[in-house]
Amino acid sequence: MTSAHPRSAHLAPPAGASSTGYVTFVVVLAFLAWALVSMDNVMLGVAVPALAPALHLSLSTIEYLVGVFSFVTFAAPVLAGRLIDRIGRRANFQLSLVGTGIFGGLTALVANAWQFIVVRLLVSTSYGLTEPVINTLVAEEAPRRRRGVLMGFVQAGYPLGAGIAGTIAAVLLPAHGWRPLFYLAFAPLLLVLGAGWFLRDSARFKQVKSATERRAIEHRPGWRKLFTPEQRRQTIVTSVFGFCINGGIGLIIGVVTTYLVHVDHLSLGGAAFLFGLSNWVALGSQILVGWLADYLPSKWLMTGYSVLAAAALALLAIPGLSFTTATVSLVAFGFFGNGTFGCYTRYTTESYPTELRGTGTSFSLGCSFLTLSFMPIIGGALIDSAVPTAIPLISAALVLIGAGVMACGKSFAPRRDLDELSPSKLLTD
Repeated sequence: MTSAHPRSAHLAPPAGASSTGYVTFVVVLAFLAWALVSMDNVMLGVAVPALAPALHLSLSTIEYLVGVFSFVTFAAPVLAGRLIDRIGRRANFQLSLVGTGIFGGLTALVANAWQFIVVRLLVSTSYGLTEPVINTLVAEEAPRRRRGVLMGFVQAGYPLGAGIAGTIAAVLLPAHGWRPLFYLAFAPLLLVLGAGWFLRDSARFKQVKSATERRAIEHRPGWRKLFTPEQRRQTIVTSVFGFCINGGIGLIIGVVTTYLVHVDHLSLGGAAFLFGLSNWVALGSQILVGWLADYLPSKWLMTGYSVLAAAALALLAIPGLSFTTATVSLVAFGFFGNGTFGCYTRYTTESYPTELRGTGTSFSLGCSFLTLSFMPIIGGALIDSAVPTAIPLISAALVLIGAGVMACGKSFAPRRDLDELSPSKLLTD
């Protein structure tokens, strides 16, 4: 592929052109941002059994609301993700953290259901834009030989935040209730200060912007460009796979605590502990998968891991689930299911050229958020039904379908420059 696009390889700045110190700063900043944002998002799911009575809502109603919030998380990057390619990576990073920090923290102060709904809708809008922009930033700054492990490390910020949220919840919820959990959500605001002083747009983004200005081209990234004959396959594969794998993750984030307490009669503290444990395992797995993706094609790692993740979810459907079996299921899903995200975002960013990377990554990750919206709704509908065990079986089926979809995607060789994998038309035409 390199020989087919010699000008792209010549004109595009090489990955890792920034200093080691600056790359380290971007990776650490992105990791912390994703960890803190995920803490707020996950605390909502963990706190559902405590939130429901406090807000005078039924479990089913609050699960439906979690689904609505997740739908907004899906819609925000799909509709506004193109701004990452139009305005820039840096500005979108700052805006997403400001919104998440302010409105996430205000959740602790809500006095009624309507205030809760308004605040969480605003949080969801900001949250949906965070993951695409941090992964676009890191992909464009990381050295090509270490892109996998660095992006896996950044993505591991999510299970870190989720693990911390679950661990803190296990301590705070039984004794102090849910409000103290959400005061931690103000923390992302601190990162905005560091980003404002030091973060910059990538050399790749600046080069594409310069080329459009120099050649007087009106470059307006949008959905239509994601479905051209050359781009269509990867847009569909990355979007549908994300949708499917999050069918399992959506169960864990939004429903599993309630499911284990309500269906299997585990204690709230025990369910929160298992939720946190699953995410701690996912943290290590995502870094491991990221490292493996520097040596093996991401496509096949995700395909294999997804098959094993589906089997892990199916264990939750066992009637009268014991604490031990629940532990095996959630630990295995944390490793294989959540673990796929150690290279999913890398594979997604590699699927789009520079001028569409923010737009395409936002679209694909936005579609992946869509399952996070309807899994809580399915959970809310089935949790009190005669067949609550259908919830994990539906999730397992979605994850298994995702494995088949990923097997149809392109196979990208590890340790290649971004512009070798997805050449920029603006720099080669």
